[in-house]
Amino acid sequence: MASLKNTAFKSALDFQTRQLTLSMEIIATQIALLNLVRSALPDEIAVHVQHCVHSGKRLLIYTEAASWASQIRFFHVAILNKVSTAGQINIQNVQVKISQQSVEQNLIRSARLPSMENIRQIHAQSAQQQQSDVLQQALSRLANTLERRKILNKN
Repeated sequence: MASLKNTAFKSALDFQTRQLTLSMEIIATQIALLNLVRSALPDEIAVHVQHCVHSGKRLLIYTEAASWASQIRFFHVAILNKVSTAGQINIQNVQVKISQQSVEQNLIRSARLPSMENIRQIHAQSAQQQQSDVLQQALSRLANTLERRKILNKN
């Protein structure tokens, strides 16, 4: 007979699946809640609801942008009514949040600089000013700054 060696490695089948089952139940509840919330909203707004989480007596709704969050907030009464008629969860408050992934994507923006032709037009406009006033100085500084930035972005 061959002797079996004891190892620290456990097969995936040796673990108890209680935690996995619990996690799958939570996910199924959240998906059902998401579908319930989406059904309370107009179709053009419902597609922008990304996630729903039940937290105490509060329902957290995640969306991709602040503009959609404000639209969803207008329907908080309809959402509360829909959830209460479903009778699943005791929710008294709806809070709409912007998902962190969307916020991070919006932070990676860069300035759109005008073309060199437009920068030259600003230079020409500042040169056409009759007197040496604040507007002429401001236009001149703006044109110089834009020109420098445009040159730096090319390199």
